[in-house]
Amino acid sequence: MNARARRWAAPAIALLALASSLVGIANGFTYDDRYIVEMNPVMRDARAWGRLFASSYWPRDWGGDGYRPLTILAFKIEYVLGGGRAFVFHAVNIVLYVAVAVLVLLLARRLLPEWAAWLAAALFAVHPVHVEAVANVVGQSELLVAAALLGATVLYLRDRIAGELRPRTAAAVLALYAIACFSKENGVVLPAMLGAAELLVIPNAAPWPERIRRLRPFYLAMTLAAVAFVAVRARVLSDHGIGGFQPFTPFSTLHISAGDRVLTAFGVVPQWLRLLYWPVHLSSEYGPPDIEIAQGWSIMPVPGIALLVAILALAVALRRRQPVITFGAAVVCVTLLPASNFILPAGIVLAERTLLLPSVGAVLIAGELFVAGAAWARARVGESRAWTRAAALAAGLLIAAGCVRSARRTTVWHDNDRLFRQAVIDSPDAYRAHYMLGAWDFENKRKRDGEAEYRKALNLFPYDPFLSYNMAEQYRTVGLCGPALPLYRWTFNLDPRFPLGHGAFAWCLLNEGQYVEARARALDAIRVGADLTGMRRVIFLADSASAADERKASHAPAAFAGASGKVPGSMQKTPRTTHGSPNG
Repeated sequence: MNARARRWAAPAIALLALASSLVGIANGFTYDDRYIVEMNPVMRDARAWGRLFASSYWPRDWGGDGYRPLTILAFKIEYVLGGGRAFVFHAVNIVLYVAVAVLVLLLARRLLPEWAAWLAAALFAVHPVHVEAVANVVGQSELLVAAALLGATVLYLRDRIAGELRPRTAAAVLALYAIACFSKENGVVLPAMLGAAELLVIPNAAPWPERIRRLRPFYLAMTLAAVAFVAVRARVLSDHGIGGFQPFTPFSTLHISAGDRVLTAFGVVPQWLRLLYWPVHLSSEYGPPDIEIAQGWSIMPVPGIALLVAILALAVALRRRQPVITFGAAVVCVTLLPASNFILPAGIVLAERTLLLPSVGAVLIAGELFVAGAAWARARVGESRAWTRAAALAAGLLIAAGCVRSARRTTVWHDNDRLFRQAVIDSPDAYRAHYMLGAWDFENKRKRDGEAEYRKALNLFPYDPFLSYNMAEQYRTVGLCGPALPLYRWTFNLDPRFPLGHGAFAWCLLNEGQYVEARARALDAIRVGADLTGMRRVIFLADSASAADERKASHAPAAFAGASGKVPGSMQKTPRTTHGSPNG
């Protein structure tokens, strides 16, 4: 590639990233955006700036999970600058995505010939799997982490390929590491990425003991930074009553073991590979029963285990002849780990937004394969112009197809109505697709449609207590305590420690004349912090009615509910459940 083409390489990548994502500027707040940004009181609280680093990512009423203060700080600034308008957030996401795509080019240039580096970066810029991270406002955390980690890796490679790591570069890398960690927890993987680069792609004649001695202070500083971040995160979340990492809801309710969680992750491996290299089918929802949750050994994880073993074995075998492939595989594995469920439980089983960083490794592998393919072709057909033009045409068509697919997919995230209706088309066997659409229908007063979607979700996977609880609440709020009671019972049988609805359940039992159980449930509700006055009233009314029954006095249950059959207005108020997965 000549000097002029090299000069235009980065602008061309920026234009490709812009073309594939710009339509998202017209998107509104969708999915978790509504809870993290649009409805979050922190965004409108002028006094909250100083408390951001002592607060969880999710508001307390919606779980209080996650620790991403820099992301919340960025959202707050954007909210103030744009008056809460969605296009400001989407504009920032698009700018960040352009920057990340250019950083991929700078990284690839350190490892590949210029033409192959450009192709790898171009594939990244138009990759359809990135749409969720860019078109959804909350994906900004993924973009911030990617920009920080890629910037740090480029700086590290620049110095180490040339020679020693300079102190100012080390300081810049540590600063970027802090930005990544405090933007989202998966930023903690940077030391592993740099370690893989040091082992695999940095030429150095110095013996290993000498290299370790020189780099030990830097890696020790990074380790201390990681420990400090983990400690701060643990302290903040413990103050919010959250311990550790919150697992995927089906993992909790099915009480699967750590081994079953790992088997489930193995079962997802083919999906990861498909999304990284053939992202024709995309979805905002991945979960059971469409994705099987392992409960003991079965045939389900075998293809994933075989694929993963084969990939790792190939990467190890190629570490000397084609180290970029091995490094790319290491980047994929390292950056997938935080949300993979292999080591720690995650709040998701699979989400496309978590593949933004792993796709960097995937395109580096593709770039090295392009180099190997070109060398193979030259050895057999020589410097053929016809072959070169055909290869360039094929690459151009692939990039154009990716750009069009990404732009079209971005429009799906325009609003919740479009997104949730598309989700049941994309993943008709994922219960959460129907659950989310049902919740949206109920919110928009389409109660028959919402009930139908909730029923579909329950038929597909009846083991999510939030689903059965929310359906019970929908019945209760229109005065139908009869059909609500079995759903409440199912919820608390699934999870006896479920935090919501205890008071509402007690009122419904009272409303249906089940006085003994109503009294017992009211006492349970008091133990978990429900409205004390309301629960005392339930106990009083239940005791009075039971005594009256014993005296064979005739009192209709409706006397406690009013003519409409609805439960009293002092019923416990319960917070709205979130549509998203806090650890995702």
